[in-house]
Amino acid sequence: MLNKEECQKACLYLLKHCYETDAPALENGEEGKTYTFTPSGFKESEIFKQLIEEYFYPQPLKFENLKKDMWIWDDKYKECRKIYKIYNTFDYQILLFRCDKNEEGAFFEDGRFYPINIQRFEGEGKC
Repeated sequence: MLNKEECQKACLYLLKHCYETDAPALENGEEGKTYTFTPSGFKESEIFKQLIEEYFYPQPLKFENLKKDMWIWDDKYKECRKIYKIYNTFDYQILLFRCDKNEEGAFFEDGRFYPINIQRFEGEGKC
């Protein structure tokens, strides 16, 4: 499994070695001609850098980012859960999770729910 340092090193390497030039082919370039090199892939390298940060240091989800049918990590109970319903009232915010035929509720708490790095997690985890 890759670690954060290996990913950051790869990102920096890509950024250092991705350049575009105005020369059609450097091997057949005219003698004495100067070619312009400009960084290429900077935006993509920034996206890669952000992905590394999100993967190795996930930030807790805010209530407004939670959605029905979304899988989340519940750090309080150390388990993955799928949101079944969301209630937002004046006094409180509640998430409902379905396990088998039962529903479980949880009050939203800052710093408790995190994104998971799995797109589809059907049948896994515990309720």
